[in-house]
Amino acid sequence: MKLIGVLGGLGWEATSRYYRMINEYTQKQLGEQHTARILLHTVDHAAIKYHNGRGDLKKVVALLSEAARSLKDGGADFIIIANNAMHEFAAQIEEASGIDLLHISDPTGQEIRDAGYSRVALLGTRATMEGDFYSDRVLSISGAGVITPDLHDRIEINRIIYDELSRGVLRCGASNFLEGMIETLRRRGAEAIVLGCSELTAAVTPDRDNVRIYDTTRLHAKAAAKRALEVSYA
Repeated sequence: MKLIGVLGGLGWEATSRYYRMINEYTQKQLGEQHTARILLHTVDHAAIKYHNGRGDLKKVVALLSEAARSLKDGGADFIIIANNAMHEFAAQIEEASGIDLLHISDPTGQEIRDAGYSRVALLGTRATMEGDFYSDRVLSISGAGVITPDLHDRIEINRIIYDELSRGVLRCGASNFLEGMIETLRRRGAEAIVLGCSELTAAVTPDRDNVRIYDTTRLHAKAAAKRALEVSYA
C-alpha cells in the first residue's frame, strides 16, 4: 500500500473528512482491520488566509510547498491537498516540492466524462468559481462546458461558505438559497452540479432526480485511496 501525503489544515474539518473517507474506502476494499497509510501535515490556515488576503501569493505558495516537501521527506509516494481553492497553486506546489500531486479536479472530470454530460455548473468559493484553474481542468478532461452563478450569487455563496459553513453553522436560509441556486443553474442547462468546496456538502442534498451532484471531496478521497491501493479510478 502506498503512503498518501495529505496537505491539510485548510481548514481542519475538511481534513478530518478526508481522513475518514480514505479509511472508509480502504476498509471497504481490504477488510475492517485495515487502515490507510497516511502522512498528514497541517498548515496554519490563519497564516494562509492572511497572506492570501494581502495578495502575497508567493508566500502562500512557499508555505504550502514547504509542507509538501515535508511530506515527500517523510516518505509519501504522492500528495493531495485537502482543499479545493488551494488547487489554484497546485502546479507551483508540485514543481517546488518535487512530489506527484493528485489534483482534485481529475476524478470529477473523469466521472463527468464517463457520464457523457456536456454542461455542468460549478459551486465553491469565489476563487474557485471565478478562476480558470478548476473549470479549465474539468473541461480538458471531460469535454463539458462549465458555468457558474451570476456575480451577486457568487458573492453570497462565498459569504455562506466563510461566514457560516466553515464555522460549523448551517442556517435554513443558506440551505434554501443553495437549493434555489441549483435549480436556477439546472434551468440554465446544467446537467450536473460540481460542489467545488467541501463545506457545501453539509448544506446540499446529494440525492435528487433532476440533476446529478458531484461531491469533489469524496471523489478526491476515493481516488487517493484507490491510488494507494494501486487501483485505477479511470
